[in-house]
Amino acid sequence: MSIPSILPFDAPNRQQIAQAHPPDWRPPRPKDVYDLVVLGGGPGGLTAAVTAAKAGHAVAMVERNLTGGTCVNFGCTPSKSLLRAARAVYQARDGQRFGYALEADPQVDFAAVMTRVREMRAFSGSFDAVSVAAGAGIDVFLGDGRFASPDAVEVDGQRLLFHKALIATGSGPAVPDLPGLVGAEYLTNETVFELTELPRRVVCIGAGIVNCELAQALRRLGSDVDLVGSGDRLLPSESPAASDVLAGRLAAEGVRLRLGRRVTSVDGGRRLAVLGDGTQLPYDALLLAAGRRVRVDGFGLESAGVKFGPSGVETDDQLRTANPAVYAIGDVAQPEKFTHAAIATAQLAVANALDGAGKLVSELVIPHCTYTDPEVAQVGVTPQEAERRGMAIETHRVELSDVERAVIDGAADGFAALYTHHGRLVGATYVAAHAGESVPLLTLAVAQKLTPGELAAVIHCYPTQVEAIQRAAAQPAG
Repeated sequence: MSIPSILPFDAPNRQQIAQAHPPDWRPPRPKDVYDLVVLGGGPGGLTAAVTAAKAGHAVAMVERNLTGGTCVNFGCTPSKSLLRAARAVYQARDGQRFGYALEADPQVDFAAVMTRVREMRAFSGSFDAVSVAAGAGIDVFLGDGRFASPDAVEVDGQRLLFHKALIATGSGPAVPDLPGLVGAEYLTNETVFELTELPRRVVCIGAGIVNCELAQALRRLGSDVDLVGSGDRLLPSESPAASDVLAGRLAAEGVRLRLGRRVTSVDGGRRLAVLGDGTQLPYDALLLAAGRRVRVDGFGLESAGVKFGPSGVETDDQLRTANPAVYAIGDVAQPEKFTHAAIATAQLAVANALDGAGKLVSELVIPHCTYTDPEVAQVGVTPQEAERRGMAIETHRVELSDVERAVIDGAADGFAALYTHHGRLVGATYVAAHAGESVPLLTLAVAQKLTPGELAAVIHCYPTQVEAIQRAAAQPAG
């Protein structure tokens, strides 16, 4: 069994490896047959395995890399830890408008920042450790698992027979086919947290969630940052108004936005990213975040009779694959590639597979959030999606600059917008500091198809920034 590694090989990373893929792990003797075999030990796979085991089912979980998946190891936890450090530095510099000033700029110890990032990863990983899964009654197998037949998974020579199986293999970074990229050094979300020295010049390729977050964080920590996006705006899946707010903030903080442009080649020797118009962008670190690639190769899906393609495993509305004994969840099967979406689909799939619940994934209301400053939270339809669907919507909107607490906090960039169809809430956008903490209120409102009046009737503490949602609900459409 090969042992995954994460660099640098310091104490926090050694701790995480010991938790998430113990080198001395000895798998149990396989049971005659399992009620559920889960392929993948990320948030979705772990949730499914624990949920089934707590209900008394015989469960096996197979993981070839690190338990906790992308979220703990290369995504949510380390990125939010880096963003928190960057926000602390930014706030220290931003004191003049609050009545204080430092005698000099705060001195960033980037190595210490990244050590804390790795410590937070190890802390988060302790909740998803192999020992925790085993303690919940799950038979954990670490190694290369793959389907050997429609009712069996093999892992390092051991055969796991199952009544039902769940594919939760997730996704990884997509690497664009750029001339010169092969052989050049570059970073993805899986390697950027290996940094121990702050890169002086960073070029970010891609204008989605990952690069918006990391571009702002690295700029606040002192890097010179260019962000290149082929589309005409940041966060192309969000509302244009939200994109505009974030673009204004990043530009004001010194991130150079090169939108509507494309990197056409890379000169790894001279460390240059070349744009289509011939512009050369020098870099010390090249960060690629140009989409996600589903993990479907090497798992023997053909042997299980599971259909799949470049966009992932094909499932029906109950998350069943072409093999009715096999289900698929999370990134590998769903367009919403978020940790909470993987967890929600895991719970739904277990209920359907083991209890015959008949729940439909199309009925889930899944929000998402980009953790920039300000944060961009979205649930339900956006105006551009409604236009594509031919859905007439009305918008109820309030600017944060009209909300007292937001102005007091010096966080008035943003807005709350509610979208209604035939008088019922079908979507919302909330751009604000810590918007992700407030989006559950909007998710509930959309899921329950509340009217704006019903949402406005919810009593809020005063003064809070989330009052923007209440005020937007009380506003006539415009």
